[in-house]
Amino acid sequence: MTFFDAGVPGSNGTDVVAHHGAATSPPDQDASEQYYVHRHQVDNNLVLEGSRTFTLLNPAWDHPHHIIHLIRAMGALQIPIGTYHRSVSSNEGSLVLNQSMRDHGFDYRTEFIPVRLEEREDLLKAKATVPWIWSWKDGHICRDHDA
Repeated sequence: MTFFDAGVPGSNGTDVVAHHGAATSPPDQDASEQYYVHRHQVDNNLVLEGSRTFTLLNPAWDHPHHIIHLIRAMGALQIPIGTYHRSVSSNEGSLVLNQSMRDHGFDYRTEFIPVRLEEREDLLKAKATVPWIWSWKDGHICRDHDA
């Protein structure tokens, strides 16, 4: 038996995202990577089963490119408003609980529209930087940067 508190203070939205096998979200379009960006939602993604690799791009950050190999032991990955993100599940798939925090402007019709990487020069530039790689090693979250 496994028990843990998955609550996130301030959360007012809950999404469960199941990938049954290898999957990418959002999926590529015409061989071009796509990313979500939220303007009215902060994500708090917790892997319940399997693993998922998140890529975060934010041109406003000093270090605009991060890759997070997320497993349950790492806790929830918080993705701030304005951060472009996508995820890839392991071959076994994954189950993720997102306990999001949504503001008054949240609308499903506008918060989940994929953005194509190749159409955004600022995102291409961010993706071209050496990423910070986050992973779980020897019971700790580790951050590596091969600059």
